[in-house]
Amino acid sequence: MPKLTQLREGPLAVTPAAPLDTRDTWRVTLTADETADDSDKVFTVSADEEWQVLWIWVEYTSTAAVGDRQLVIQIQDEADDVVGEVRAGVVQAASLTYYYMFAAALADLTAERDTDYLMTPLPAGLVLPAGYDIRIYDNNAVDAQADDMIVQMGYAYRAV
Repeated sequence: MPKLTQLREGPLAVTPAAPLDTRDTWRVTLTADETADDSDKVFTVSADEEWQVLWIWVEYTSTAAVGDRQLVIQIQDEADDVVGEVRAGVVQAASLTYYYMFAAALADLTAERDTDYLMTPLPAGLVLPAGYDIRIYDNNAVDAQADDMIVQMGYAYRAV
């Protein structure tokens, strides 16, 4: 914990308990999965990294198969146990294309804006250790082998 020191005639100054590690550099990147006929995507944190999820963009096109789809962002630990989950606040019916934005500090739009755009907040400062998974999928698996889901995810990473 930083030590607070009172300067003689000024405000408080923070003195770090230890020098900052110069290897502690975050780099920002983009990853994507644009495979067609798939509504279940998994991204795995590399064994030598940790990730801070910045945002997730999903373009979801549902087939004519009847049923409501609900997008879920699931966080799983190294043993694939679910440790967190965020669900879109609206379901998507058959034969539609919706655009979803998941990111910290977003409003939770529970009704479509411009008929096909939704936003859902993610937890702020979502840092995932090596081996964790981010799974993006249709919770109801209505037409999992035919619906099309394009996912792009921005994240910061650093070596561990």
